[in-house]
Amino acid sequence: MDGRRRRDLKETFDLGLGFIGFFAVAFVGITLWLEITKKDALVSALTALVLILFEVGLWLLRRSVLNRPEGPDGS
Repeated sequence: MDGRRRRDLKETFDLGLGFIGFFAVAFVGITLWLEITKKDALVSALTALVLILFEVGLWLLRRSVLNRPEGPDGS
């Protein structure tokens, strides 16, 4: 994988991480607000949990893809 392709892949992962991370933080905030106001927060809490798990999985995938050694033919 050449430097430009690796950089593009890294930027794509970073964009996805930021996008998912924003909504994960937003849903954690929504969950806290609903808990403070004593309303039903189960759906928002489960959504936040799924988004956080997806964020961690995407981060681990990014790490493994970018740390993969290049083959002798550059691929």
